[in-house]
Amino acid sequence: MILHIAKKEIHHNLTTLRFALMIILLPVLFVANALIYSLGTGGYTDRINDYNGQVRQNRRHITEQANISLAELALRGPGDIPKRPSRLIFCAGGVDEVVSRSIKLRNDGSISRSSGVEDEDYAWRHPLSLEYKVVSSGSNSTGRVKINWVFIGVLMSFFTILFTFDAIAGERMRGTLSLIMSNTVSRGQVLLGKYLGAFVTVFLPLVMGVLMNLLVVLLIGGIPFDGSDWLCILGMVGLFALLVSIFIFLGLFFSSRVSNAITSLVWLLLTWVFLAFVFPSLLGIFVGNLNPIPSVDEISMRRRAQLDHIEAQWQREPEKKLRKSPAIERPAVVRLWATYFTEISDTETQIADGHIDQQLQQVQLARDLTQISPIATFQYAMEGLANTSIVGYMDFVKQARRYRQTFVDFIKAEDQSDPESLHIYPVKEGLSQKPVDPNAVPVFSEQISYRSVLSQVSLLVLFNLLFFIMAQVSFLMGEVK
Repeated sequence: MILHIAKKEIHHNLTTLRFALMIILLPVLFVANALIYSLGTGGYTDRINDYNGQVRQNRRHITEQANISLAELALRGPGDIPKRPSRLIFCAGGVDEVVSRSIKLRNDGSISRSSGVEDEDYAWRHPLSLEYKVVSSGSNSTGRVKINWVFIGVLMSFFTILFTFDAIAGERMRGTLSLIMSNTVSRGQVLLGKYLGAFVTVFLPLVMGVLMNLLVVLLIGGIPFDGSDWLCILGMVGLFALLVSIFIFLGLFFSSRVSNAITSLVWLLLTWVFLAFVFPSLLGIFVGNLNPIPSVDEISMRRRAQLDHIEAQWQREPEKKLRKSPAIERPAVVRLWATYFTEISDTETQIADGHIDQQLQQVQLARDLTQISPIATFQYAMEGLANTSIVGYMDFVKQARRYRQTFVDFIKAEDQSDPESLHIYPVKEGLSQKPVDPNAVPVFSEQISYRSVLSQVSLLVLFNLLFFIMAQVSFLMGEVK
């Protein structure tokens, strides 16, 4: 009986205008997404070419500095730390579209002079620092619409309610629901049959669109997907299924609560708009006003004020005053400069790390709160599988910081092998002046984790269970006529 009801629903849905609209619109959107990704600027090909060029440039930079001396490499750093572009960015752009994809771990090459030093011709470089490029103030909501899989998923949730708003209310209005229930069939079987009919109607065209999308990407884009990419794509199809299922149950709930199909449609549309747009936007504004992030100019002024305070303190205290320039024959002076440089470096690191952490934590808080919406949860899960999520970017930042420490540890370890060095970091005169093997310098390697996706998948499953129970209870309590 369940299959009979499902077949009846599928046959009815296939003859409607809404199905014709969906079967035309979905392939167009999927093919457009594939063409934009494969042929347009800013796609994977352009990004991977930029990434590879940056990697080659960094290796040349390391080789040049290492051939000069270990001390020069220590102060100039290994260069930018690029984030490898995701091959699945066409599925979910995420934060990759609004943040910088590289972090600088090098000295900008600026030369500073100290007026208090007796050696007037002495010049020094600031110590190596980790610098984050400015995070874009734009967002997906303020820019042009991105035709990606997330956008199509939101559209699919809209189509889903079009196929379920009259599933029960329409039968009740036509008087056919009482005829169905007069047979030996339970309300649970009727609900399950309606669910299966709507799911097959919506999901099969979606799968067809996905296959067309991937075919165009492979043939025109020439993107080499590996095994992990195919597993992520399969997982995204599963996320589509969970989202579609949620809105089918939601549609069945409203359809069983009211006696008029139009009333059911109005309530579903209001709920969809609220979950898709209103609620995420309001929470984003609330979190932004709750804990405003200082602007780049404010951070720059704070940094300058703290550095000026350090300079004044060192000029004011006699035991700290830098009267002479560091030299190999003056170890005590070198250690004094090392203390000075370390204080500057720690201050700059604290300010830079604190600013980017505050930005990322605010975005993460807003996203955590908006996960009460299944559409937002679907989006974050898609971004997690595509490695374009805020969690993935935060992991990248943490890995860059660990690499910074790995690079410093390498410098210190290599310096210990030179008996002529003073072994005082981070002063150039306190480190080895001999060249170092460029191939021995540690290379940054990003590790991708998908653990954060598990929480979103769990939430989507819970949404399914919740709305299924709501629909079941509502149908059991509702009137047949």
